[in-house]
Amino acid sequence: MYIQLGTPKKLSALRVALQDAAHLKRNTQIAVIDDQAFPKAEALRNHKFNVVELGDIKSVDQVAAYPIVVCDIRGVGQALSSDLEGAHLISEIKKSYPDKFLVTYSGAQFDITYNESLRGVDASIAKDAPTEQWVSILERGLEKVTNPRERWIRLRRTLLDRGVEIHEVFSLEQRFIKAIEAKDASKLTTTGVPEEAKEIVAAFAKYALIQIIESLAS
Repeated sequence: MYIQLGTPKKLSALRVALQDAAHLKRNTQIAVIDDQAFPKAEALRNHKFNVVELGDIKSVDQVAAYPIVVCDIRGVGQALSSDLEGAHLISEIKKSYPDKFLVTYSGAQFDITYNESLRGVDASIAKDAPTEQWVSILERGLEKVTNPRERWIRLRRTLLDRGVEIHEVFSLEQRFIKAIEAKDASKLTTTGVPEEAKEIVAAFAKYALIQIIESLAS
């Protein structure tokens, strides 16, 4: 039997004050996955974005600490041995880290078979798109990943999609709210979380939650 003690708190009622926009932009790392030099890197850095070029990666865990991930569709994900290349890679990142803001880009048209793998991305853009389009997308990403409610809702949706019981998700949500209010990541534990969901909840607590707390004003 599940018993909720005390008055539950609503996620919609969570109110927080964030650091100023310049601080958030400077301290929110954006991972770029591309087997070649990222052509927009310098321009975006000149716009004060914290862009980190990773090249191709061998494991999705290499992006665990990055709240925003930008990924080329072609030429990456070679270690995963998929014909869908970057589309498959971004799909795997979404499975392990559903709270991240994901952007895909390509310098060429891609086959329609890529569409299913790209369904969960937040934005797609041409590699040679104007810089202002890139800036607009990344600014939107910053707004999403520094918003505690938005970041949690992304995880919550995944937990429910994977069949985690509503009362278990609700219990986790209450712990998340307490962690944000207390600025204490240790309050979000995986106690009572089904085995099939423990890994993504633990990753969220280790990376996303700490990033959110660090984005809050003192």
